[in-house]
Amino acid sequence: MAYRIRTAVPDDAPRILAVYAPYVTGSVISFEVEVPTVEEFRRRIEHTTERCAYLVAVDEATGEVAGYAYNGAFRSRPAYDWVSETSIYLAPAHQGRHLGSVLLEALEDLMRAQGVRLSEACITSDNEASIAFHRAHGYRVCGEHTNCGYKLGRWLSVTWMEKQLLPFDAHPEPRHAPDRDAVDRVVEKANEQLAALCAD
Repeated sequence: MAYRIRTAVPDDAPRILAVYAPYVTGSVISFEVEVPTVEEFRRRIEHTTERCAYLVAVDEATGEVAGYAYNGAFRSRPAYDWVSETSIYLAPAHQGRHLGSVLLEALEDLMRAQGVRLSEACITSDNEASIAFHRAHGYRVCGEHTNCGYKLGRWLSVTWMEKQLLPFDAHPEPRHAPDRDAVDRVVEKANEQLAALCAD
């Protein structure tokens, strides 16, 4: 399969939601319990892209979204501004093709362009595959909240993992949205990686 990564736009909401909805209704990977409406999902994309990165991977054969990744606020207090939480989802048919790795690497590059120092991932503790995936990409377990969620008849714990992206300098510049040139460079690099993978 051939893929192309680009930045998400609000009109992608229905196709991104098609990837996300099964994680809400049939898994404990997302702690959301009701599928958002398309309009709500559109608003989420608009809100995220004001200051953060939102990437989609499109299956070039079908035009469907195969996966997506974005970062967002870790906490609301200003002192947390240099830390960001990541999310990444792939449609089942597109897993195991290194697409997640390319998306995560591109997202981290864009987080660096925002001035983000620390990337955080909140993962359902039962999701051993995601924990292993993040560990393979340089994340370390930094804590666990035990039985903090209840979904599909089960009490669920969450594992927090983190990765340093930039030095913890004494006077960091204010965090900002990545500029257009940085976005274009990161997306071009990601698509070159995908092309190389498809050629193998």
